[in-house]
Amino acid sequence: MLKRIVPYIHIAVIFLLAGCAKQQLVTSYYLIEYAPTAVNPKLKLVEPLPYRVQVINFKIPRSYDSVRIIARYSSHRIDYYRYSLWAVRPQVAIADLLVQHINTYRLFRNCQREFLEERPDYEITGSVEQIERYESEQYTAAHLKLRFDLYDYNSKDVLVFHNCDREAPIPAGNMSIFAKAVSDIIQEEAENFLVKLVEHFQPAESDSSAKQGE
Repeated sequence: MLKRIVPYIHIAVIFLLAGCAKQQLVTSYYLIEYAPTAVNPKLKLVEPLPYRVQVINFKIPRSYDSVRIIARYSSHRIDYYRYSLWAVRPQVAIADLLVQHINTYRLFRNCQREFLEERPDYEITGSVEQIERYESEQYTAAHLKLRFDLYDYNSKDVLVFHNCDREAPIPAGNMSIFAKAVSDIIQEEAENFLVKLVEHFQPAESDSSAKQGE
């Protein structure tokens, strides 16, 4: 009797282990997002600036141009999480967020991702140079190296730029907190860029030249 039961026990164990494996291999998708709020007095204008502005996708190096979230272990070693993915590629998500941020403050007469019948006066883009999760036994952090650019649509001259290279320590093993830390950095640095942008178009009376980024 026991000999007849043992094979069935083996089969049940195999199915149980297979079920557990499937649960562990579920792919998770993470969002780069934030809800901009118009609370910065430096960005509150009486009237929107009378320009059309187009925000285009940011540039990104080939090694970071992936939906797979990147882990950095050393200066010369990165890896790609197999089951932790960005829901939207970072260079697209950041551009979408910037349009929302600008329109929340009503900074321009018209700001959108694409103009079909009209030409914009200015374009905003930038580069996502690094977006990754630092991983080591002693330290885990979100790291973002990012640049914003405003340039004249016709001349292609860069008028305002802003660079940032930041990291935010986070708990190990929590990818949702990593995604939020990245989003928070983007929100703060986008706000800094927009302040410089407004100062370019509306310089202080004591400043005769437009201010640019560092």
